[in-house]
Amino acid sequence: MRYKIGKDIVIRSENAAKPEAQSSSYLNKLIAQLKPVHSSFDFGCGKLRYERAIARTTDELALVDSEVQLSRTQMIRGRSTTIRDYVRKSNQVHAYTVNQFASHSRKYDRGFCINVLSVIPSASVRMGIVQLMRTKLKPGCSCLFVSLYRNSDFTRMQRLPNCKPYDNGFLMDSLRGYSFYGLIPPDDLVSLVERGGFKAESVKLDEGSAYLWAKSPDKAREPTQFDIRESLENFQIRAS
Repeated sequence: MRYKIGKDIVIRSENAAKPEAQSSSYLNKLIAQLKPVHSSFDFGCGKLRYERAIARTTDELALVDSEVQLSRTQMIRGRSTTIRDYVRKSNQVHAYTVNQFASHSRKYDRGFCINVLSVIPSASVRMGIVQLMRTKLKPGCSCLFVSLYRNSDFTRMQRLPNCKPYDNGFLMDSLRGYSFYGLIPPDDLVSLVERGGFKAESVKLDEGSAYLWAKSPDKAREPTQFDIRESLENFQIRAS
């Protein structure tokens, strides 16, 4: 997704996406131990870093990201392709833009939001995404939120001349454009998720990341309306 800051800065969150080869062994083990469910979604799927691990635990998997991320040509497991083309022939895995995900009536048994919220430079977008995911889960179903709260590399990176502080992190200007790198303390992550309508159930910390399991309400709430606007230079999501 891309976020416009001021007149000239466009944050390209796709720059922060990492390949499957750089996945977390802790998280892969956690996912592998989950009981199978019928349907799951991976919000902010990036370069399909955890797609195969999640797919082993579910009959159907929805990959959700921006139009830019789903349609751009990139290296996926050694192939130059797009995410849409990579999953096109699968009967199990399907790719959706955020707008498509919000628009269809499907409810899911489990959700994942892995290293997504910390790379979003907008508090209102973070909240909108949490609220959207809550409405896409069946009552009483779980979502795993993963976010960095500590990173030793950030201290070094922040000293670079092409970096400057912004919100809960910093901006980096490179040949690929601007990127945002943020940290969300565990207590702040819990607060964000609960304000978005979830009930926080457990938090575990490992290697600078917080792993928060949260549940959607047992009783379905009234549907929340979302105003989602996406362009090549800007992404906005507002709940009402």
